[in-house]
Amino acid sequence: MHLHIIRPELRRSGFGAHCVRKSAKLYFETFRLQRLFCEPIAFNVPPNRTLQRAGFTYVMTHETIPGPLNHRQAVTRWV
Repeated sequence: MHLHIIRPELRRSGFGAHCVRKSAKLYFETFRLQRLFCEPIAFNVPPNRTLQRAGFTYVMTHETIPGPLNHRQAVTRWV
């Protein structure tokens, strides 16, 4: 999932966590998921804080290459 709050006045308002919760619910219903996880870059505080506020649980921080266009980076896993 990927989320940007473009309007600065809406940042830090809880709107991001609300959108993540709604999106997660839609993913579970549409794709019949049993578990959903997200791995933002570990040092980017806002997405990590948003996932925590949305109800995700911290699992671990580890280094990985997320995809073929990415470099090795530390990511935080939230479930």
